[in-house]
Amino acid sequence: MKKSLLILFAFALVSSIKVNAQIINPGFETWSVDMLVPTAMNPNGGNNTFGWWDYNFFNSSFVGSSPISVVRCSDTVRTGSYSVRLESKVYTPTSWNMYKNWGIPFIGHVYNDTLGILFNGNVNVTNQSYKPGIPCNQSLAQFKFYYQYRPKGNDTAECRVELMSAGTSVAGGVFKTSVATGNSGWQQATINFSYISGLTPDTLFVLFSATSLDHAPKAGSVLWIDDVSASLVTDASDISPENNILLFPNPSNGSFTVKFENFNSAIQSQARTIEIINMLGEIIYSAKNNGKPTCDIDISNSPRGMYFVKIYDGVKYYTKKIEKQ
Repeated sequence: MKKSLLILFAFALVSSIKVNAQIINPGFETWSVDMLVPTAMNPNGGNNTFGWWDYNFFNSSFVGSSPISVVRCSDTVRTGSYSVRLESKVYTPTSWNMYKNWGIPFIGHVYNDTLGILFNGNVNVTNQSYKPGIPCNQSLAQFKFYYQYRPKGNDTAECRVELMSAGTSVAGGVFKTSVATGNSGWQQATINFSYISGLTPDTLFVLFSATSLDHAPKAGSVLWIDDVSASLVTDASDISPENNILLFPNPSNGSFTVKFENFNSAIQSQARTIEIINMLGEIIYSAKNNGKPTCDIDISNSPRGMYFVKIYDGVKYYTKKIEKQ
């Protein structure tokens, strides 16, 4: 059995306190036989349990006879006895019509028919129902995992994470790579959670994909994953929105102003880092505002939707929402 998951302090600049916590099956050591597909193994405790899930049960002739794309791996392992291997494969039209809408909570649109996906939650394969995410009432700073990747052409592997509170997004982030690891062995990926509220989360969503979710997916890309971990936020002030930061106009056409009112007067002369983050947790704009009371931002070339303005003043992080129409 692999070592217990260590939950590390969120921001190393502030403290080095370590806290223990548990993510379900973080080292992919527990596997169960799929009740619909006896040849398939899944990294969870069995049907209707919380854990890691995949689309292997669509291999059943009752639901489309699609290929098995997630398997237990024992020859490419970082620690313990097993890792998980994802290979993107083309699913049948029947199974795609069943699972396609499951992608909306994670990627904002239906899945393509080429998948090698692993996600967490509770699945009942008997009635093909899915409750996304696992219980999590802690604010997380980082999500980490080890991986090896063998892309087909210029394909892209992805990991998306999101913290939710009663169905409302609290924080999220994304990792993407198109680089083949080759002979370099296991690499560690780190996703920083970008917070949009100070709500206490109740659910953690995680999704891994061996192929691109937003562009043209490619059959044949392979992603190995092992040793998942996460880092805790232990100072709530690091993630709380700040009422003394004004954004106007809001909504805007993409051009707006950030105004600081009574913003940590002890360090008014210091530079503030300002980042604009999209719903996937990707930084689309970054600048430094050197002690000025206002900062003009232009993201007019970005798509319409909700964005987050994240500001670091050298001591704390502050987050506000901005809507681009």
